[in-house]
Amino acid sequence: MKNINTLPTFKAVFFDWDNTLVDTWPILFKATNVTLKHFGLSEVSMEEVKIRARLSSRESFPKIFGDNWKEALAVFYQAIHENKNDIKLYKGTMPLLQSLKNSGHIIAIISNKKGDLLREEIKQFEVPTDLTLGSGDTPFDKPHPEMGLIALKQLNLQPSEAVYVGDSITDWLFAKNLNMAAIAIGRDDYDGQLLARFNSIDKSIEKMIDHLKMKKYHIDSVI
Repeated sequence: MKNINTLPTFKAVFFDWDNTLVDTWPILFKATNVTLKHFGLSEVSMEEVKIRARLSSRESFPKIFGDNWKEALAVFYQAIHENKNDIKLYKGTMPLLQSLKNSGHIIAIISNKKGDLLREEIKQFEVPTDLTLGSGDTPFDKPHPEMGLIALKQLNLQPSEAVYVGDSITDWLFAKNLNMAAIAIGRDDYDGQLLARFNSIDKSIEKMIDHLKMKKYHIDSVI
């Protein structure tokens, strides 16, 4: 059963990047298998790539590659960099961000992607953002709250004044650890049971635009 609840007036919207605002699944699939092949390991399916993506690379790679994890991470990011032109903005991404900027909202992008590469991709698409934080910019990645705490401090915000938008259980945990509301982009191929933990699930960015304008969100499930 869906209920409509009023939202507080958020001053800021914090976004995940990969597969929230941009479609990078094909690139992640390719880079993952290039890296596995480099180390003589078996390639994996897209489904397995999506499961592995729930953890940050700094967390998952030591489990997969052992002592070679730093070299593997370098191979992985090189493959992503070489295919960066294949990244696609999801439909509605720029209208959403421009609408938020026009209405005076603060925008931050907080991702587990390597910080330098993240900023390069954001610059590539001329995405408007007031703050960008990625993996390596702080000692801990999501779902540890550190990147969020730094963002809140730098932007002079309280957790209640911001909402986090993401696509994975890691994003939900990140927001939970910050005591911040969370909105999921729940596209059809995502795990609905995981995404149901979010305060709100929108099936597309266009739906999110409507809900943010109305200061309402759909509650699909209450945990």
